[in-house]
Amino acid sequence: MSIQEVAPSFKNPPTFQDLDEVKVYLKDAISKVARALMDIDFMINGTLDVNNIRAEGIEARSIAAEAITTEKIQAGAVTADKITVNELSAISANLGHIIAGLIESVEIYGSYIATRRNAYPRAEMSSDNDLFGAYRDALNFIEIEAEFGGSPAVRFIQNGQIKGNMHMLYGDITLEGLSGVTLRATGGRDILLDAGSGYLSVPSFSKIISDSDQSLGVELDRKATAGTSTSMSGSHNHGIEDGTELLTADGRTVTFRAAPQHSHSQNS
Repeated sequence: MSIQEVAPSFKNPPTFQDLDEVKVYLKDAISKVARALMDIDFMINGTLDVNNIRAEGIEARSIAAEAITTEKIQAGAVTADKITVNELSAISANLGHIIAGLIESVEIYGSYIATRRNAYPRAEMSSDNDLFGAYRDALNFIEIEAEFGGSPAVRFIQNGQIKGNMHMLYGDITLEGLSGVTLRATGGRDILLDAGSGYLSVPSFSKIISDSDQSLGVELDRKATAGTSTSMSGSHNHGIEDGTELLTADGRTVTFRAAPQHSHSQNS
């Protein structure tokens, strides 16, 4: 059963000419009243079936419709395949678990945002320490912390242990490797260290070693110091017996004497 498409209408009684006209009028009126009563009973005890409803408010346990156009919906629950609105503002609610294909927004504030839920690898933003993180798993990750002893920092964690930090605690960019730092250029490329007008500083030259563990400090210590005389050498005669007389180009004679012990001053 459904509600009739055209609502019954009642006209003012006409001027009757005879009793038959009165009977016809009453029969039609009684039929319309009966149909109206059936519609009312259907709306009260059955289902409301109409093409258009205009009301200041509707209270219902369930509303099923292809489209609802209204300024306000107040309900305990709304289930829909799609809801399209021009603007959502002043929303305060526990939204629970939201699954969406695309969210575009100018500003989003939240305590925790992650690229995956309860799974790795993932990237995340968290209000704890105001950090960004990229996690291979729970024990291996990189974090960017806003507050690291008074400075922002990038922290490297392996197997749950801190392996290195990059920060500005000392006024410049500091790279710390708690297990060492390797700077490597592959493919035959060079490594350039340019201090500009400053200096490349090391604690001592002994801290610079070759692949064969030769220390630059030791090698420099083996070199002679400029201006210092060498140790005394023994006398020698270049193979000429001491006391031999030699003839000069101008016909004079000289007596050869072997050089005694001597030293030499080192040039710079």
